[in-house]
Amino acid sequence: MGFYGPEPFEKATATYVWLGLRVPGALIVEVEGNAPRFTTGIQLVRDPHFVGGLKIDVMGWTGPLTNGTRPYRVRHTFQGVFHPTIVVHGSNKTEVVEVKQIPHEEADAFLQSLDAA
Repeated sequence: MGFYGPEPFEKATATYVWLGLRVPGALIVEVEGNAPRFTTGIQLVRDPHFVGGLKIDVMGWTGPLTNGTRPYRVRHTFQGVFHPTIVVHGSNKTEVVEVKQIPHEEADAFLQSLDAA
């Protein structure tokens, strides 16, 4: 039987894309790591109870428990205001991540490069 909970991660990056004046931008968070075998549905979830900034939890379904891991990479876009740093939390660590900024003049090229990757 599987269970839903935090998953381990090794690396997290965050990029805020400015979309224009008086328009909410897009925060793109990407996380990669090695999850236990039989882990599915890994996603990045905003913690609504965190105060003092923005906290993203790395969550997934794991089970049955066995030996071994498998690599994963997940990306999610959050709409909203800019934060210079965010907190990313997984089962193995909590990390403060500096947010890279993309000015609105470069937004289209940056977003197209994400689609090509």
